[in-house]
Amino acid sequence: MEAKAREEALRMEARTKQLEDEEKEEEKKDEEKEEEKQDEKEKEDEEKHDDKVIEVGDYSNMEVPSSLKTLCRYVETTLVPEDKTLQFTIDKEVFGRERDTFLLPEDITQFAGMEEIGATVVAVYMRYLHDVLKEANMCSMVGFIDPAIVSANSGTIADRSRLVAARLQKTDGEQIFMMPNNPGLVSLTRFCFYDFQ
Repeated sequence: MEAKAREEALRMEARTKQLEDEEKEEEKKDEEKEEEKQDEKEKEDEEKHDDKVIEVGDYSNMEVPSSLKTLCRYVETTLVPEDKTLQFTIDKEVFGRERDTFLLPEDITQFAGMEEIGATVVAVYMRYLHDVLKEANMCSMVGFIDPAIVSANSGTIADRSRLVAARLQKTDGEQIFMMPNNPGLVSLTRFCFYDFQ
């Protein structure tokens, strides 16, 4: 009987070892598959990066302001070859808080090519408008709401609403506010008026 028990124990031990080996083999295969997936993903990312050549285009024949042509030439000759960005500081008086923002070469070429632009380009343009209003002593008439706080990618609707309300409460109630909004829906009305008293 002892021999039978010993034989059974050896069989169990052998079976356990076999199962452990199979499990290790399975783990090894899973790791190899994961490495292959990772390699493929890295290769795809590299290909996407290689495909993402910034085409500035030929703006010399287009009817665009000379300053835009100059900016496009600057992107083509300086920003793209040297892999640089443009940095802007937006003063506290523009959006109620000071912040730095960066324009990528793609942002500029999208703007010049009349393509869809992002919140960063809108923020820089609002900064420019604020500078123009400041020169004309009209800053007290117009206020700006930062596109970054009302963007669909920044927080919940409730968070964005609170930030907009906080910005509007910091005014005297006589300003007209510019707030970019792209809900992705067709506009049902042309105008929307708010009375903050």
